[in-house]
Amino acid sequence: MRLLRHPLTIGFVTGAAVVAVGAVIWLAFLQARALPQPGARSSDISRGEQIYNANCASCHGGPTGGGMMDYPPKHNANGHTWHHSDCEIKDIIRTGTGPMIEMMREMMAPPGAPTMPAWREKLSDGEIDAIVAYIKTMWTADESDAQERITQQDCRA
Repeated sequence: MRLLRHPLTIGFVTGAAVVAVGAVIWLAFLQARALPQPGARSSDISRGEQIYNANCASCHGGPTGGGMMDYPPKHNANGHTWHHSDCEIKDIIRTGTGPMIEMMREMMAPPGAPTMPAWREKLSDGEIDAIVAYIKTMWTADESDAQERITQQDCRA
């Protein structure tokens, strides 16, 4: 009886250690995904999160879930928003339309899917900037780097 306890104890301790290490790695991963973007202040990100949750999350979802081909698209790391430059994302938020939106709608939208509203009359440029800063916190480091390069190419002022 005593011999059975010893292997069980070792197995239990080993299993608990594996779970603990896995939890630490998972938390580090989540924290790395939520790092602020260069130039974005935490107050802008927090404000953007509030505005996003009030106006965008009901259609586009939050930091997890979804897939690349969802319509309306998810703005998190599972979606494809990071493939677009800041100026394009902001323009779509302002106008609610554009060639990309129309093409996506044609290819992916199920019948009766909601259309993207124009937010230019409801949200200021500062609020839209804050939303974009928040959206960027949902991406992986590699996605953020790729999106920054796209923004540098496409948004020359």
